Amino acid sequence: KTNEIRQNDKRGRHTTSASYMFELESGGYIIDSPGLREVQLWAEAEDLDETFNEIAELAQNCRFSDCRHEGEPGCAVQAALERGIISLERYESYLHLKKELAFLQRRKMEKPNVERAHEKEFSKMVKEVMKRKNMMEE
Repeated sequence: KTNEIRQNDKRGRHTTSASYMFELESGGYIIDSPGLREVQLWAEAEDLDETFNEIAELAQNCRFSDCRHEGEPGCAVQAALERGIISLERYESYLHLKKELAFLQRRKMEKPNVERAHEKEFSKMVKEVMKRKNMMEE
């Protein structure tokens, strides 16, 4: 629902204030919430291990401590997958969430660098303006 369209920019203003949740036949949900543009994971690696505790336990038996469970030799998780101890669907969900968490972690680490670059750029601009101002006053 929108208010009347503004003449200056030909846009309306959304006035919906209620949120709705719809259950899908597949078991998932869709949430329609005004103003919400993005849903993000709020989790850490420890949360992933807690959610997929059987995979975390198996991972302790991998040959390499930094095993990614994606084809490395001696991977206990891959062996359990091949023997049917864990389902392919569960394993794929684990990998998907693990990659999503890694992406969010990288983004979180990059953010301070981006902010610092913006501050540096702004500082250069201020110096340039001050330099021009001083030149005009002379």
